[in-house]
Amino acid sequence: MIKLDHIRKIFDGNEVIHDLSLDIPDQKTVVLIGPSGCGKSTLLRLMIGLLWPDKGSISLFRKTLTRENAELLRQQVGFVLQDGGLFPHLTAAQNISLMAKYLNRPIEWIEGRLIELCELTHLSRSILDRYPRQLSGGQVQRVALMRALMLDPEILFLDEPLGALDPLHRVGLQEDMKAIFNRLGKTVVMVTHDMGEAASLGDLIVMMRGGHILQHDTLSNLSANPSDPFVTEFINAQRKPWRHLEDQIQ
Repeated sequence: MIKLDHIRKIFDGNEVIHDLSLDIPDQKTVVLIGPSGCGKSTLLRLMIGLLWPDKGSISLFRKTLTRENAELLRQQVGFVLQDGGLFPHLTAAQNISLMAKYLNRPIEWIEGRLIELCELTHLSRSILDRYPRQLSGGQVQRVALMRALMLDPEILFLDEPLGALDPLHRVGLQEDMKAIFNRLGKTVVMVTHDMGEAASLGDLIVMMRGGHILQHDTLSNLSANPSDPFVTEFINAQRKPWRHLEDQIQ
């Protein structure tokens, strides 16, 4: 579904993505994870054509991504930002249906799709007439997910979509997203720094560090057969706070 072939990206003379190749299979959720500055968000933006590689090529739907076809290919994918990226002067319904109206989809189709997506994401229809400032963080992200799904894309890109939420809303939306991904069978590429989130949502996990892929594997293999000591270090670092808390509770 997505193919990256020897990608390099340079910012201000610094190479942030180093000769990176990756194949992302159809109908799987692939999570890009690693410490801050490892290049995971940059890699996601390269896949969607918001940034351009200095070397190498990227293919979506077996078509090489170019500046000429980027807009057309972007209409076939959905994208969710960490803060939702909603337009503050538009209601939730207007945000969700923006691209559908731009593409001249019939009003009846748009209204029917809004109802379907409210049911899918467990969002009350009463929310649709509100503006982003009137929504909670969890509601904003559900609206952003609905907007990404509006045109029924084959690929979803999510850049730390739960990162700004409090723990309670984060867990609830995480569970709903997992159910949605399983039900729809989309190809999903998601960025996170949270290993628990990656474990819950990801079929495959891409561990990154310093613009390189250290390991592209299942969670069980990351834990049992790490390809680099940093893989184990990263996993254990996220376990330690919870172990400490468990000791205090006991």
